[in-house]
Amino acid sequence: MQSSGRSAMKLMISVRDEQEAVAALAGGADIIDVKNPAEGSLGAGRPETIAAIVRAVQAAAPVSASIGDVPNLPGTVALAGLGAATCGVRLVKVGLLGTRTGAEAANLLDAVSGALRMANGTVGLVACAYADAALVGSLDPLELPEAAAPFAEGCLIDTAIKDGRTLFQCLPEATITRFIQQCHDRGLFCALAGSLQQADILRALALGADIVGVRTAACEGGQRSGSISTKLVERLKASLSSHLKSPCVPLL
Repeated sequence: MQSSGRSAMKLMISVRDEQEAVAALAGGADIIDVKNPAEGSLGAGRPETIAAIVRAVQAAAPVSASIGDVPNLPGTVALAGLGAATCGVRLVKVGLLGTRTGAEAANLLDAVSGALRMANGTVGLVACAYADAALVGSLDPLELPEAAAPFAEGCLIDTAIKDGRTLFQCLPEATITRFIQQCHDRGLFCALAGSLQQADILRALALGADIVGVRTAACEGGQRSGSISTKLVERLKASLSSHLKSPCVPLL
């Protein structure tokens, strides 16, 4: 899942259970992302839930699992990563809520990546910073790619506070573009998330992101707490596919 340019951008749908995973797959999701919205932006699902989703997906798409918006406790987080890796996922995502500096982030990611290697060596790490870092006191997203490069396959920006503001309302486009370039310069894939709607997804595509993560826009009633709708996933996928086929994607 290394970065390979705009034409490869994947649609990642975040799901709570196996029923939502099946619905997302039916709609054309490229990546199934397990998270528990009740526990935060990157809230962790229970091990039995993650394992059930992996069984339901049956290798039809890669499965990623979030292990939380974590404190700066490398040992504790490494154990969580090890647990997720034993559930059969392809990627483990960690939200660096408690780290303040690049050095702290690197130390924590080093611990988690070591735990993933212990599991079976095939589970990749995705490091997440937050677009609203200034509000929650966490790591500046622009410090993440350098800190993550020795340990992770990719980086993600999400929003920590789910108040309806999108990624693009929390960060200037120039900052997001710089983040994407920093990831690519270091051989990392770049994923964007944060209450993204259809227009935001196309904007992420235009900027060169490799993966776009969605939940709210794929849920019935447009609520993060709703259930994943196959029809809404189909619409998002169709819109993305039509723009991927276009010779030019304008900046929105």
